[in-house]
Amino acid sequence: MTTFRLLQQTNRSSRFAQVTVEVTASSRSEVEVTAVVVEEHRWEAELGARRALRGQPVAARVIVTGVVTAGADTSVGDVYEATARAVWQALRVEHRTSYVDFNDSAMVASWLKGMVGRRLDAVTEARHWYGRRREPDAESLLHAWLFFEYAMPVGLHGHGDQLLLAAEDPYGSYDMGESGEARVGPAQPPDVLSGFVGARLTDGAVIVGHDGDAVAAGLVLRFDKRDLVVGVLGDEWVLAVDSVPADAARSWAVRPFVQGGCW
Repeated sequence: MTTFRLLQQTNRSSRFAQVTVEVTASSRSEVEVTAVVVEEHRWEAELGARRALRGQPVAARVIVTGVVTAGADTSVGDVYEATARAVWQALRVEHRTSYVDFNDSAMVASWLKGMVGRRLDAVTEARHWYGRRREPDAESLLHAWLFFEYAMPVGLHGHGDQLLLAAEDPYGSYDMGESGEARVGPAQPPDVLSGFVGARLTDGAVIVGHDGDAVAAGLVLRFDKRDLVVGVLGDEWVLAVDSVPADAARSWAVRPFVQGGCW
């Protein structure tokens, strides 16, 4: 039996979730949640365990036996991350990145609903530079982090046709040798993301793509001033204002969320 406690406190917000798992050898990977929790947390625990088992060289059976949360200190993704880390800890697997991303479209929709009504305080970007130059906006963007008021920063990562979200702080700038460098800093005009700093989120929608409704490909963030479209398509970022670009619209579908449900 292994327990992982996710505990993080900043001047913006707090994160807390404690998850206990039993992990045993099995002929195929299985997940069962026996902990008595609300449906939202049961679902995050199952997804987190499956995320941890993905790509492992051996199959395992995971039983989530305990989940402890703390009201307002437990946000979307916390139980998910604590479960994944508990499973990795039990398997003695060292996760290669400091964050645990999620792209389940229902989880993304749940996070989005939690941000409605909040101001976007800042945006940090990582951009590729080469020879003191960089390509325009979406072409040079590597990653971005959204800082909504009273919330942990959320990193946006692209993988193929999937948009991955993770509660994390931005990393620092780094040298890429002969390939140039990655510069990390505040979003600056005239780049698209910089134009929404200070705006308040009023509504939103999840974009799904080739992988079906279960996986997020992007977001429509409706602010009090204009709409922001951000997503990935074929390992390339798509950034737009007010409407989905025609090229992306052929591959994407927009799924608005509704109160009390995912869509």
